[in-house]
Amino acid sequence: MRWLDRLLGRAAPDEAAVQTAQRWVVLDVETSGLDQASDRLMSIGAVAVHDRRIVVADSLELTIRQPSASTRQNILVHGIGAEAQLSGLDPKQACEVFLDYVGRSPLLAFHASFDRAFLIRAAKAFVGVPIGNAWIDLADLAPALHPGTGARALDDWLAHFDIPVDQRHNAAGDAFATAMLFLRLLGSVPPADRRPRQLQRIAAHARWLAR
Repeated sequence: MRWLDRLLGRAAPDEAAVQTAQRWVVLDVETSGLDQASDRLMSIGAVAVHDRRIVVADSLELTIRQPSASTRQNILVHGIGAEAQLSGLDPKQACEVFLDYVGRSPLLAFHASFDRAFLIRAAKAFVGVPIGNAWIDLADLAPALHPGTGARALDDWLAHFDIPVDQRHNAAGDAFATAMLFLRLLGSVPPADRRPRQLQRIAAHARWLAR
């Protein structure tokens, strides 16, 4: 298993092969709250982009078993019912499945620091491994490529590009919407720069300008 390779310090997959395939994983998480130090990871939605094509067959949707169900008010926020919370995957198994799914692919999310914090804490707690993948935040990349739009939230950017979305506000739906946004953004990047490190630099430049 790839997560076990990380734990044992085995060699990573051939990075050249990864770059040739250029598989990106766009993800979103649902959590029990906004506190990255104490709230719990509840679900993960992810879909892969191969070069410039969303591959629905290469997707992931996990609900993670909770020690107790959320309050009704909390369920109205994240949309995961009490029964689904109590019958989800064991947290350790969920982390293993997630790590095997993403492999070494670069990870993308909107406001990625939030998703990253919850996923890193869960991986460390339940399987004892780091998540060393490259991360790209579309909340930084979008304004770097399209300055002056006034868009801030994911919904703003979807509306700006007139991207139709059938289902939102669950992890899988938000991941797919974010993947569609990523494809639009990628079209604004020269082919030679469509690599994780280059996109990270573009996003970092936007953060620097925002200071």
